[in-house]
Amino acid sequence: MEVVTEILESNLVSAIIALIGVIISLKWSTGETTKRMEQALKVYESELNRKVYVSSKRADMEFEVFQNLSKNCGEILQLMQRLYPDKLSTFQINYAEKPDLNELALKIRDLEIGINNSRAFISSEIISLYSELLKNAETFFVDADKHNLCWDDSKEDHIKKTELRDVAYQSRKSFEQNWINVSEKVKKYLRGAE
Repeated sequence: MEVVTEILESNLVSAIIALIGVIISLKWSTGETTKRMEQALKVYESELNRKVYVSSKRADMEFEVFQNLSKNCGEILQLMQRLYPDKLSTFQINYAEKPDLNELALKIRDLEIGINNSRAFISSEIISLYSELLKNAETFFVDADKHNLCWDDSKEDHIKKTELRDVAYQSRKSFEQNWINVSEKVKKYLRGAE
């Protein structure tokens, strides 16, 4: 019986020692795995924070670019409307106080500079929409200049000047409609980016 008790005690001691070894090994490996997982999580979290920051800055920059371009277009349209307002006769337009075409030329140049400066920040599709607006503004400028340079001495000149005024007015309306369309597309783009 003593031999059996010795064998059982030695097996029990061996089992306890083995169990303690397994527990220590498990604690050590779990601790190492936990540490590695925590480090990986910290790296992932910092990378995610960096990407969110970059994305937020980009969205802020895009918004600012669109705001500046929209402001330029609004100023151009305001000058166009003052040059060729709705529901006035040619006589009233010819003798009304109106802004100088040079002021409009400066605003058109500001729009062109704004478009060129924003090429790196917004999509080429939207840049092309603003480029079309720029072409509309330049066309209006040429039409308005032709109208201003036309003499109004004879009846034929008066008819020609009226026709040139109508062409300039239509250019203004075209710019206005295209600006509304571009604004809607920019709104959709910004909502999609949110």
